[in-house]
Amino acid sequence: MTQKIVVNFEDGREISVPFKTTAIDAVKMVEDDVSDILAVTVNNEVKFQKYQLIKDSTIGFVKINSEDGYRVYSKSLKMVLYMAITRLFGNQKVDFQATINRNQYFIMPNFDLTAERIAQIKEKMKEIIDSNLVIEKRTLSVDEATMYYQKSGDLDKIQNMANRIKSYTNMYFCDGLYNNFYGVLVPQTGYLKVFDLRPFRDGAILVSPGKDGKPSQIRDSRLIDAVEEFYKFKKILGISNIGALNEKILKNNLVDMIQVSEAIHQRKIVEIVQDIEKRKDIKLILIAGPSSSGKTTFAQQLGVQLRLTGYNPITISMDNYFKERVDTPKGPDGKYDFERVDALDIELFNKHMEDLIAGNTVELPEFDFVVGTKKYNGNFLTLKPKDILVVEGIHALNPILTEFTPSKNKYKIYIAPITTLNLDGYSKVSSSDTRFLRRMVRDFATRGHSIEKTFELWGNVKRGEEKYIYPYIEDVDVIFNSSLIYEPAVMKTFAQPLLLQLDKSSKFYAESRRLYEYLNNFLPMETSNIPIDSLIREFIGNGCFNR
Repeated sequence: MTQKIVVNFEDGREISVPFKTTAIDAVKMVEDDVSDILAVTVNNEVKFQKYQLIKDSTIGFVKINSEDGYRVYSKSLKMVLYMAITRLFGNQKVDFQATINRNQYFIMPNFDLTAERIAQIKEKMKEIIDSNLVIEKRTLSVDEATMYYQKSGDLDKIQNMANRIKSYTNMYFCDGLYNNFYGVLVPQTGYLKVFDLRPFRDGAILVSPGKDGKPSQIRDSRLIDAVEEFYKFKKILGISNIGALNEKILKNNLVDMIQVSEAIHQRKIVEIVQDIEKRKDIKLILIAGPSSSGKTTFAQQLGVQLRLTGYNPITISMDNYFKERVDTPKGPDGKYDFERVDALDIELFNKHMEDLIAGNTVELPEFDFVVGTKKYNGNFLTLKPKDILVVEGIHALNPILTEFTPSKNKYKIYIAPITTLNLDGYSKVSSSDTRFLRRMVRDFATRGHSIEKTFELWGNVKRGEEKYIYPYIEDVDVIFNSSLIYEPAVMKTFAQPLLLQLDKSSKFYAESRRLYEYLNNFLPMETSNIPIDSLIREFIGNGCFNR
């Protein structure tokens, strides 16, 4: 008798299917149209459509309007791009550098990527998509995969393979070509009809659809300037991908790498202070960035350098300017929404900044979070000639908070781990993933947050960032990239045990497994050589600054 598998769907439907039925065949038994289903979740884990069911399972649908759907679509588009470039120009190196509004910017080193060639690549991609070619997933031994990459001359992949902890890897094959994009792809190229490819800066931008299924809006960004600066430093360090980092860890060549990485941060901070010195009228430094960017440590590092040049930095916390609890706005769920800009006493903050810069004395408030009200405890402040205010907070860049402060008196800084080390030319580490791992490790150690709670909060955190931080990036005076090239190897040690705390019953299991597998690409790195004033100490502990 053929073994039967019980399949439940997220809407409550239930069917029985034969052992090793593919997930998509099970879906077709209950859905007439599967054309918008890019992949599936099986027991809360994202899987290739043709994943075979070997035990009772719950299946969900991965569509473009979800984060998982975007990842599947964008990685699959890269497969098609890789095929088009290889068909037209042979084995050319591609280097994806930044993602802006779901669109991905890449260059091709040592290759003249003209507008004409970009048009050729785009037409070839359309041809591949219209042919609806089958994409096949295979699990290979590392030795076998290495053989394939040697044949195609993919040196990055070979280097990455050399020190893999696992003895196997997944690869995708399509029409005689093959690669690994560190995630799940669609089963056929015909799923990828919505895309664009356009000239952009020194390379091109690959456009994916947004949550509405339409091509995302293309826009330039100063963030890419910071990305390009980071890539110059990568060359100095001689670390182009995870394989090179793993090699240094394996050979214990860590001290120089750490020292140079930290020096990059310090050099940038010195440059910022020199710029502030040139602008004689600066009285207010505003620092903002998304969650877990390292704002707290950066502000203190900046304060050290400011003192060296004769300034007296005075930190003002925006948290002390919350509205009284009874006046705090609420979200749709009826709970207080502290992420909104109108949760702050905007009028009072504006007045205090204006008065201080004008030379007047101000009594600063201290917010009592227990009773939900501001208190005044005699903390009076009058700015002296070399005093300079340093304000750090999620809304620090919003002009509504300092609209009465003259522009000449303000210096605006945006901080984020804008990019880190690439897995290979086609796969870069997500800035959002970097920040999430930082926050998870820190909040577990210092705030008693469970891993589940960090995942639960993350969606709202990201929505707040998109609404209240990102719109003001282009108007800042400087962007500080808080990435450290060795960070993923450090986070592996701290984050992987925490990610294992979620079991398959959690709705965040798929995301925890994705992050766990991502960290599997790195060898672990011990932390004794990391300086106590390093920005990463804010998250892993044992630093000299308060976190």
